[in-house]
Order: sequence, then structure tokens, then C-alpha cells
Amino acid sequence: MSKQPKISIIIPVYNVEEDLPRCLDSVIAQTLLDIEVICVNDGSPDNSRNIIKEYQKLDGRIKLIDKENGGLSSARNAGIRNASGEYIVFLDSDDFLEENACDRLYIEILEARADVIIFGANTFPASPFPGTWLVENLSPRTINYNSFRPDILFRERGAYPFVWRYCIKREFLNQCKLLFDESVKFGEDLIFQFCLLPQASIITFISDKLYNYRWYRENSLMSNAAKDFSKKIEMHLKEAFVIASYWKEKGFIEVYGKDFLIWTIEFLYYDIYQLEQKEKIMMLKKLVAIWKSFNLLKFYHNVPPKTRDSIDSILGTFSRRIRIKKGVLLLPRILEDKLVRHR
Repeated sequence: MSKQPKISIIIPVYNVEEDLPRCLDSVIAQTLLDIEVICVNDGSPDNSRNIIKEYQKLDGRIKLIDKENGGLSSARNAGIRNASGEYIVFLDSDDFLEENACDRLYIEILEARADVIIFGANTFPASPFPGTWLVENLSPRTINYNSFRPDILFRERGAYPFVWRYCIKREFLNQCKLLFDESVKFGEDLIFQFCLLPQASIITFISDKLYNYRWYRENSLMSNAAKDFSKKIEMHLKEAFVIASYWKEKGFIEVYGKDFLIWTIEFLYYDIYQLEQKEKIMMLKKLVAIWKSFNLLKFYHNVPPKTRDSIDSILGTFSRRIRIKKGVLLLPRILEDKLVRHR
């Protein structure tokens, strides 16, 4: 193996002793030999660490990093810091790769030299059915972008919400000085993607399904969040706020703010309106507070009529006296105070 592996595969490991062997079998079977496999044992209390040690005896490309439990983002960050490959791929320990995954990605790397390659995935188990949205989202088209455009994030199938379908140039990632937000326990992928992609020069989507995703597990964080619909929306609002904060810092709000405003409606509007009235009002106040914090409503007159109608509907929920003048949200003082308290 050369001094610098072509691809580093980062695998966070926590309480996955039943699924881990299949995951590790899939990486040591890769047809591209020049890889490194970084298993981050995130303080797992089960037999996962011993399984990794046994696989290390079989394959010297497997590295083991032990750390105290800190969650998925913390484990991925430890993997990033210890990676030496030209590109980085994330693999969840209850999923597995197609055996030609790294080979196919490296062919694309040689052809496009992209900062980010986004690829497709299959789902398992077959029952319950994963749903049309997920199947379509994991089926991107093949297209190359030589610069970032809002369509990549907001219109291109598969740009989010799963970071394990990304192959990222490590040098580019280091230049961005970007790691996963360890304060976020749900939606960390989405935040990472929204922060990463606007900084990329070349982004390539390929239709090849190189990843096998366990989309459903009883009592997982995602399935529990889905059961508590209000909690899910609360988490989404936090994600939107964290992304907007980063975008403001980097100057992306000024350039792509119109698209971001439209996205907040598409991301949150329908779900919020499924809530009971009291919770709905509370969540809408938090959404409007985000708009105010980042002056997003200055793009009000540039968005499509349908989006303006949704914004008008939201603002009208609070007061008929709310007006937007030259993109500035004008609120009665009493409502202004309420929104600030709900941030």
C-alpha cells in the first residue's frame, strides 16, 4: 500500500456487535486495495471492540481508535482527525458497502477530481417499505458541477440528508476546517452538508448505488424522533438556526439567502401545520425568530408567489398588523418581545 491511502473509510462503532461483522466484511472485501479503515470505538460497552481486534488480525489496514462515548459526531470527528487518505468516506457500522464501492469512487476521483462525490444507495430491510421519498432520494442522477450553485443543495436529488453517501477530498475538508457539530444529536449530517457544499469547487453526483443502508431499526434515535413529531420539528428548527449562523459567518446568506428562505418553508411549513394549535404557534414563532435573526425576509419580494403566500400565512397567524416593507419585517412591539423570548 502506498504511503497515502487513496480512501479512508471512517466507521463509528457503538453497541453494534450483531451488525459489525457484515460491515467489516464489506470493507476488507473492497476491490480497491489501497484503503485504510478507521474504526472509532465510541466507548461501546458490548463486544464490538473485541470484534474489531479480531478483524485487525485478518487485515492490517484496519485501525482502532478508542475514545470515551461522545456520540456519532464526536466519533466521526475523531476519524477525520486520524485519517490519512486522499479522500474520506463515512460508513455507519450497521450498514455495508458494495464490494466495488471504493474502486468505483476512485475511478470518479481520477476523472473529475471533485471536492465532493455523492453516490446512491440501496435500503434494507425490505419490510416495512422505506417509502417513495427515501428510495428516490437515494437514487441520484449522474451530473458534474464545476462550481457551487444553489440547485445542488435545493433541487438536486440526494444532496442531503445522509453524509455516508459522500466521498470527500480530505485536503478540501481540512481547508474548510469543518467538523461535525457535537452539540447536535439529530440532524448533524444536514448541518455538515449545508456548511460543506457551498465551499466546494467541483461536486459530482453519480447514480451508482454503492452503499447499503439499514433504514429502519426499532428504538433508534431517528425512529423515536419520528414518533415524537413535535420533538422532530424542534430539532429541525435548531438545524435551520445552526446552518443560518454558519452561512451568515461565511457570507452565504447574502448570496443564497433567497434559496435558504424558500428552503425553510419547504423544510418546516407542512410539518408545523400538522401540530395542535398551541404547539403550532410556538414553532411558528421560533421559525419567524430565525427569519428575523438573519434578516431573511429582505428576500421576501424575490421568492415565488407560493412561498410569499406561505410567509403571509405564517405571519398572519400572529397579527394582521404585521407588514413587510422593503424586505424588513415590521412587528408591533408586543409581538416583537414575544418572538425574542421564543428564540
